[in-house]
Amino acid sequence: MSNRIIEQMLAAYDLNSYYDKKNPPPYAGYERKYRLLPSPYEVNIYDEPSLFAGKIHAVICRGWKNRVKGRDLYDYVFYLGRGSKVNLPHLAARLKDSGYINPESGCSLTDVKGMLCEKFQNIDYEQAKQDVVPFIRDHISLALWSADFFMQITELLQANE
Repeated sequence: MSNRIIEQMLAAYDLNSYYDKKNPPPYAGYERKYRLLPSPYEVNIYDEPSLFAGKIHAVICRGWKNRVKGRDLYDYVFYLGRGSKVNLPHLAARLKDSGYINPESGCSLTDVKGMLCEKFQNIDYEQAKQDVVPFIRDHISLALWSADFFMQITELLQANE
């Protein structure tokens, strides 16, 4: 594929719109990946603990009243099921950056579990299920979604060292 075609593709997708206009929160870990197509390239991406921190931030902060993105809950279960650990300093920076916690506050794993459990007690799970149904094949697992289910699995949450 020629450079001209790649430039046209990038222009069509307007990749600049995907970049944060301000600096991303600190303490993220990165991985370097290489791909061969359409032309060999290198990309730096967040590591798994930092991605999980972003997902937990979304579960805690995204939404309006008791509405939440079912996709965020689905991904939360996915990360926990993989045994992923959260990048706690990065999550704390995200929570501070969004104004959810005071910039001078500490943010321990126990604090995060408490924030999650508080959120889980106030979610409309039927609405969250409907949000995710179009994206998954196995709807049976959604029957488990409840405040009790999410609060119990949150006990499995661990921070990376």
